[in-house]
Amino acid sequence: MFVHVVKSGESLFSIAKLYGGTVERIRAANELEGEGLIPGMSLLIPAGPPTTLRPYRIQEGDSLNSIARLVGTPPRIIQAVNDTFDEQNLVAGETIWIPSPVRSDKVIDVNGFLIPTGNEADEEILADTSDCLTYVSVFNSRVHADGTLSEIPDQRALQRAKEENIAPLVTVTNFDGTRFSSELARTVIGHPEIRKKTIENILNLVEAKGYHGVNIDFEHLYPEDRFDYNAFIRALVKAGRPRGIPVAVTIGPKMSDDPKNPWMGAFDYRELGKLADQVILMTFEWGWVGGPPMAIAPLNMVRRVLNYASTVMPPDKIMMGMALYGYNWPTPYEKGSRATGISPKAAVEQAIRTKGHIHFHAESAAPMYSYRGPRDEARQVWFEDARSVLAKFHVVEEMGLRGISYWMLGHPFPQNWTLLSSTFQIRKMG
Repeated sequence: MFVHVVKSGESLFSIAKLYGGTVERIRAANELEGEGLIPGMSLLIPAGPPTTLRPYRIQEGDSLNSIARLVGTPPRIIQAVNDTFDEQNLVAGETIWIPSPVRSDKVIDVNGFLIPTGNEADEEILADTSDCLTYVSVFNSRVHADGTLSEIPDQRALQRAKEENIAPLVTVTNFDGTRFSSELARTVIGHPEIRKKTIENILNLVEAKGYHGVNIDFEHLYPEDRFDYNAFIRALVKAGRPRGIPVAVTIGPKMSDDPKNPWMGAFDYRELGKLADQVILMTFEWGWVGGPPMAIAPLNMVRRVLNYASTVMPPDKIMMGMALYGYNWPTPYEKGSRATGISPKAAVEQAIRTKGHIHFHAESAAPMYSYRGPRDEARQVWFEDARSVLAKFHVVEEMGLRGISYWMLGHPFPQNWTLLSSTFQIRKMG
């Protein structure tokens, strides 16, 4: 399976003919609802062995044929995945993308965050993604200042997770109902008696409801609380291990260790990598709802985080965070303006309706397009597509990471799940 990027004037019929396939198979692989295509749109071609995408920087004297010989990929497959590939005018220094065969025996863990509703939607989401998930992190059981935990409507999600052989993790946070609270976290992890009570309540909850384990997602901690947060995780792991309860930690991205950094100083990658059974890195939200338009999870930034993390913790504990959503911004960006969320599937459908042209940003390995809104206002959309997903899959394989963690389940992105299951073997807990 590989990606074909739609060129101007192409149709489903012409693309199917190009590869000796059928329109029906391409439509089914991409869950297309109509005939509409636009330049820059990524299509999965259900033929040949599974591939990821790796970057290649063009060198002086390169030609399509010399690159094809060097990387062992047919010229037409290289052309297929690069939307602006000009065989006669290759520019040294520019980046193109090369389909790269994957190891058929690569086994990874996959986690997906789920905000439970308590109704059938939870069951439908887990049923649709069941083959692709090792864990589901049910979000969120909020810790209170006295060490007690909030109730969440998790019954239907837990039942379906067990039926689908997905290991559920209860996600415990310092969210106070409006924000992640630094003061709340300080109270819980800094007072020995409250810390002890919190840990016991967490472990009792896991056992009482039949969770597989716990995922701690404390955010916006004061950097001065670094020692206390390590102590909290250390005590939780020590208490949970005899009871067979694994501990995951979800922490923000950073590229070096500065204990005084106001955002990430509290997170000691080295120590947490020793303590936790798995570490989920939130390698997304560079492009965020209140900031200027840009890629949500730019590959160049994701790589920098993973390069640092893998030097201080075992790569086989690291879960790379991936986004199952995009953002739609008003442009030009003005401070205080807000983007709206959009699923990858909806982003492509909107681009087709507005006759946009999807551009793939080389450095961030992310698709984007601009269009005019209903009031003729300028807007810009950044999202994830088949190419951006495969580029990140290549990093997981290349660096030997434990796996992938998605935020969050429920945003339609059928290409992702098709590619995930064809690229990796997904571990199940049995």
